[in-house]
Amino acid sequence: MLFLHGLTDSGSGWPGAERHWGSTYSIVTIDQRGHGGSPRFTKEQLEAHPGEVMVDDAIDILDQLGAPAVVVGHSLGGAVALAAAVRRPELVRVLVLEDPAPLGPDDLQRDPSRGDAFLSGVQESLSARDDAELFRIRRQSRADWPEDELLVTGRAERQTDLAYLAHGDIKPTSRWPELFEKVAVPTLVVSGDAMAEVCITDDVQRGIAEIANPHVELVRVPGAGHCIRREQPDAYYDAVDAFLVRHLGG
Repeated sequence: MLFLHGLTDSGSGWPGAERHWGSTYSIVTIDQRGHGGSPRFTKEQLEAHPGEVMVDDAIDILDQLGAPAVVVGHSLGGAVALAAAVRRPELVRVLVLEDPAPLGPDDLQRDPSRGDAFLSGVQESLSARDDAELFRIRRQSRADWPEDELLVTGRAERQTDLAYLAHGDIKPTSRWPELFEKVAVPTLVVSGDAMAEVCITDDVQRGIAEIANPHVELVRVPGAGHCIRREQPDAYYDAVDAFLVRHLGG
């Protein structure tokens, strides 16, 4: 089981998932490029679409695993996972996409204003003087998250490649209609119902339904926004486990 985290997160941001699935699966967590302890993006990589570099990285890892994997991706990690599965379906057994964030049909590939917003979003964590202050800040702003996910995600924000955030070209180049049309492995999309917060909006849900790819199913978790496994963990794991049993058995 390979976990691909979201923007400004890291491979350390899955403690609940590791507890839940660790006795059943061999779990691989990574810091995607530009995150955590992984290499920063080079100037050439920034100019050549860093999201595509992440897809290449994910495929390289999947190639090394020796067998098709269960791939779990959140947000940006969901977009990377989906693009990797479309490109190399033989490497993926099933996909679990937690409110994935691929580009939409009308989204700019590079949007400097989004870069400014992403930089603004990490300033609170960057301003913390130490871990104790960082934990307090995170607990105040994310009171509904499990406590063991607060500090690790705050540290991840402090480790994110700021040049990558500022660049404003964040995601893989493939757009969600093409990806959901082409994906050929069993795929579960889990999103929340707080529509102002989620990437899988009503319009995207309608678009997925119109594509009618039999490999893709979508579940909405009541009371959740963008981070379903942190906001409504029981419902998230129930939905994903049911999907895994249907497609993998056990």
